[in-house]
Amino acid sequence: MALLLLNRRPILDRVPTWLPGASLIVVTERSAARSAPTGDFVRTEIVDDYTSPRVDRLIDAVCATGRIERVLTTAESDVVRAARARERHGLPGQRTASALAFRDKLRMRRLAARHGIAVPAAAVARDAGDVADFVRAHGLPVVVKPADGAGSVGVRVLRDRRAVRACVLPAGRTHLVERFVPGTVCHVDGLMSEGAVLHAVPSRYLHPNLATATDGVPSVSGMLAPRDPLARRLEEAASAVVAALPPVAGTTAFHAEFFHTPEDALVLCEIACRPGGCGIVEAHELATGVNLYAAQLRGQAGLPVPGREPGLPRHGWAWFPPLPATLERLPESCSLPYAHRFAAHGETGVRHDGPRSSTDSIAELVFRLDDGGADGNRDGVGDGSEDVTERLREVEDWWSREVRWAA
Repeated sequence: MALLLLNRRPILDRVPTWLPGASLIVVTERSAARSAPTGDFVRTEIVDDYTSPRVDRLIDAVCATGRIERVLTTAESDVVRAARARERHGLPGQRTASALAFRDKLRMRRLAARHGIAVPAAAVARDAGDVADFVRAHGLPVVVKPADGAGSVGVRVLRDRRAVRACVLPAGRTHLVERFVPGTVCHVDGLMSEGAVLHAVPSRYLHPNLATATDGVPSVSGMLAPRDPLARRLEEAASAVVAALPPVAGTTAFHAEFFHTPEDALVLCEIACRPGGCGIVEAHELATGVNLYAAQLRGQAGLPVPGREPGLPRHGWAWFPPLPATLERLPESCSLPYAHRFAAHGETGVRHDGPRSSTDSIAELVFRLDDGGADGNRDGVGDGSEDVTERLREVEDWWSREVRWAA
């Protein structure tokens, strides 16, 4: 028997160590297969049109051999297709009802609202008339986004009537329109099993993801101190959302986002049943000892998942996006004393058109927030979210001093 891994992440070189002794058949996007140790896998299918129906037919053909014991995933785009394949072939794991609840934002929020969880007012928008109707009912500003989107691609904020009149939705794709929620965007990352959270780490972004995708501001995030009252509230909110949705079978990662409003309310943005993007997985492993990719794959494979290690320091991360300009200067290293890892992969002299999504970057940084210990605050950084914010702003200020763009 074998495990079928559907893959869009550059993690294949580490998979054999996470699943030692497993017989693996891999279907992977070409961009994620550069370091694939194909000799460690029973079969490797590298595809260019990863999201196409052809890949679904390939998955069915592999499952139909009767050799597949489980289907494993790590990416958002595979959640529903894997659940449907499991049901078609009688394999264990997450079912379609659960997958759709974590993938379909409108369905997700309706289920959460039934359990008393605060969510933004939202509706399906198939054309500009639907957007105008929603604005008449709920007022401005509103957010318009693709229903199946990710990375803030195609997301717009309509702040006045002129913007509503000018709004045109691409044909053939379903959109959502929702009430804009002001405030800080926070995220909670960890592991869940059968409708319960196993462990959770709350963090906050310096800027909303949408601002990164549209304005090119850095995507910077840091973990809240355990004694920050907001941290506990975010953990409880994540647990409530996980309990409200159809449970995922076995242990899997989750990434939940909440708006923390000026009125001190927490409003659900969305939750996903996979590891978060950008620097979340690396920072999470440094702070807990748990690699979310490894835990997700082991949980889906029916294998034990290691628990969280106590006393490790909190971390944060920053992804620095390209601007619509020519990159003139790019730092080779990070001089901040709390920097853990800095990597620059942009090229000077290259003209950019701006970020393609909130995860687009020309450099990335992972940094420490404290020295660990029971209170997570031994170097004096952060007994509340404002102190975390100060560190995040230091990181952004360092980047603005070191990088140079030419219009």
